[in-house]
Amino acid sequence: MSDLPPRHWKPGKPHQSEPPAFNRPAVALLRVLLVDNLASWRAKMKSWITEIGAKADDVLEASTGDEALELIAHEQFNVDAIVAEFDDESVNASELLAQIRSKKETAQIGFVAMCGNDPAAIREARSSGANEVLVKPVTVVTLLSALSAIQRTLKPRTDDTRRRLQEAASQRPQSTKMSSTIAQELRAAGKLGKYSKLGAVIAAGPFLNRLYWVEQGTIFVRETRADGTVVEYRATPGRFFGEAAFVGEKLLDLRAVTETPLTILGWQEAEAVAQTMQRLPILTHYFKTITTERHRNNTVGDMPDESAMDGMNGSLESLPFPDLIQMIGVTKKTGTLRVDSAGDSALLHVYGGIVKHAECGNRQGDSVLFRICTWAGGRFSFSPQPDLQGPHTVMGDAGFVIMEGLRRRDAGTPPDT
Repeated sequence: MSDLPPRHWKPGKPHQSEPPAFNRPAVALLRVLLVDNLASWRAKMKSWITEIGAKADDVLEASTGDEALELIAHEQFNVDAIVAEFDDESVNASELLAQIRSKKETAQIGFVAMCGNDPAAIREARSSGANEVLVKPVTVVTLLSALSAIQRTLKPRTDDTRRRLQEAASQRPQSTKMSSTIAQELRAAGKLGKYSKLGAVIAAGPFLNRLYWVEQGTIFVRETRADGTVVEYRATPGRFFGEAAFVGEKLLDLRAVTETPLTILGWQEAEAVAQTMQRLPILTHYFKTITTERHRNNTVGDMPDESAMDGMNGSLESLPFPDLIQMIGVTKKTGTLRVDSAGDSALLHVYGGIVKHAECGNRQGDSVLFRICTWAGGRFSFSPQPDLQGPHTVMGDAGFVIMEGLRRRDAGTPPDT
């Protein structure tokens, strides 16, 4: 038999335990963040809320106040109500409440404080700005009553409103950098490896059940997913890779290659990752965001077939960048050369086989050629354009510039210096 209160209840005497009737569909639309250091208790509260029709993805979890603040920012402040254990120092909910009340983006979030039967704690919660205070033991009736009271003070979100919010959030860049809290948790149980050779292969198929992150250096990563999709990206200090396997995305292959002479890599085995994810529910949200963003922005597509245009295309693995430039120089053709690698894209202008312009993001000239020399993988496509016109930012001989880039790469000098 369900613990939920009846759908239709008429107000009666104050001592009755059932809450006043409320608009269940409206309450079910709330995005609720549960903050408690006990995963089992969060799971219980989540089941109560989803039973009235809330989507599981709209009931978020955090184990501490600090983690809750990270998650709120990560979710683009799209949280309606927080339910938090208030008198446990390890949760630090009082500081969480003070933080959300002090910021414009979060000041209107409803806050439900769960306290023991201690008048001082109850007064502190109310004076700190809690909308509702629940005295333990908390039941499904008291929890839903508190959320109902908060819902009545908020403008209910329709499915259309939620869709527009999600679409707007999807257009904003998401951070894939490890937070300090998560970094500390992972490093506590993780292992470190040091790689002193540029081009070292440090991850492959047998290690698909590991989670990796970069402590120092840069790593080129290529992952092949179960649907055949190939995703390439670049991992820099503080970034994860291999996280897709922990949010339901099966990986068929994972290849990582160092792009710096000194690279320090951290990793953790699957069992330890699962335990950390249970302690820190925010990890699941980070991993889902990272995996989705990489699929959207770094999926490798087939290079265009330009044979009819007398062009050429291929991979940097089969034809390294210095050899590619030498080959183009021999042909003495004019056109554009595009080089793509792990989300980075460089465009070069070639006149009679001579590279005269190079750009990548906000960089131009020799520094772009230096940068491409450090890329461990990627694809290129050359398009003949006899009437090409444009700026000249590469002033010297591209061959000599590339040789200097290779020297800097082997010496560990940053490509932009």
